[in-house]
Amino acid sequence: MADFISEDFVKNRIPKLMRGKDALKVRDSKLTGFMLRCRRTADDSITREFLVDYLPPVKVKDGEKPKRKWLSIGKWPTFTAEEAREQARQMLQAVKNGDDPAATRAAKKAQPTIEQLWQLFDEKHLSLKSGETPKDYRGRYRRIIEPSFRGRRVADITRAEVDALRVKFKHKKTDCNRALAVLSKMMSFAMLQGWRTDNPCSKVPRFTETPNDTWLDEQALPPFIVALGKVEGPMGDLLRFIAVSGWRISAARLLRWDQVNLQRLEVHLDDKATKIHATALSTDAAMLIDSQPHRMGYVFSNRKGKYPIDYGDVLSALSDVCKEAGVERITPHRLRSTCATHAAVNGANVSELMQTFGWKTPAMALRYVKRSESLARKGVERAAGIINIFNKPAADVKELSQNG
Repeated sequence: MADFISEDFVKNRIPKLMRGKDALKVRDSKLTGFMLRCRRTADDSITREFLVDYLPPVKVKDGEKPKRKWLSIGKWPTFTAEEAREQARQMLQAVKNGDDPAATRAAKKAQPTIEQLWQLFDEKHLSLKSGETPKDYRGRYRRIIEPSFRGRRVADITRAEVDALRVKFKHKKTDCNRALAVLSKMMSFAMLQGWRTDNPCSKVPRFTETPNDTWLDEQALPPFIVALGKVEGPMGDLLRFIAVSGWRISAARLLRWDQVNLQRLEVHLDDKATKIHATALSTDAAMLIDSQPHRMGYVFSNRKGKYPIDYGDVLSALSDVCKEAGVERITPHRLRSTCATHAAVNGANVSELMQTFGWKTPAMALRYVKRSESLARKGVERAAGIINIFNKPAADVKELSQNG
């Protein structure tokens, strides 16, 4: 039968037309090829599905007729009659232009999803990374990227969607910035695979991050060292090694015996394009390494070198040390910052800091030099205030009323 497929027709007329029937097809009286298929289900309800029926623009052999195709637009009420009609009109126009909507849809379904991109990215890209990088990437993907783009085709992800992700996670500025960096890497990887021609993360602004300048000063450091001395075994030695050497936690955890030369007080680590590592060992750092009971595998290990100490266990142990010392909780990287600050305060110049802490450019070293200069300024003013050679009167601190 044929009739004008309107919203009123679909909603109110179909139940009457379906009385005593299990199925019904209605062709639209105005748009040739637009159809509505209705079926009665086991619970006596009626499903309504919009279809488009067309003759595909393909060449056939002489004497043969091309077979008509039908393509589902979607079910009511997910699609209204007006929305389905517009979809049908676009599909039929594509047929007139020489395209096959069914083939286009099939090709789109064959395009990889964000999950498939991640699987290949993890296998081909992250497998080449070392240290904490793979774990960090996987965490960003699991917490932010996958929930935001679940099931999405890689080729369909837009700049607007990336901007929306940024707005959604604006309360986690640092985490969001890192996730955007991971997503950008994934999209660049997708371009190499021929799955995209552009990177939707390109030129997406990042949040401004406030650098964490927490460190253990001359008052907090002594009780911390005392508390740290109570931690026994490889865990205690690992934390003491980081504290005295200023190494990155990933490099210290994953240090292997085949990289260590205790006689020359040096190590040989695999440097990356974005990271270089210190190679010289202080005597104290070498003693901590030499005190380990095994000589195979990972230096700092609770399993005789077979496995490195777990990062989560390091965080837990460090938290306990801070609590015991009565200081603010810090991360292993803050121990690195503490070591660098005290080195700068005690006269280490930019070149020495770069060599000691493995910085590729002077930028980071200059931060600590400037911090040491600021601390020195505070120190000399404090000393001058105590000596008070000009007999300046002490300032009286008075509480002012709110009314002025």
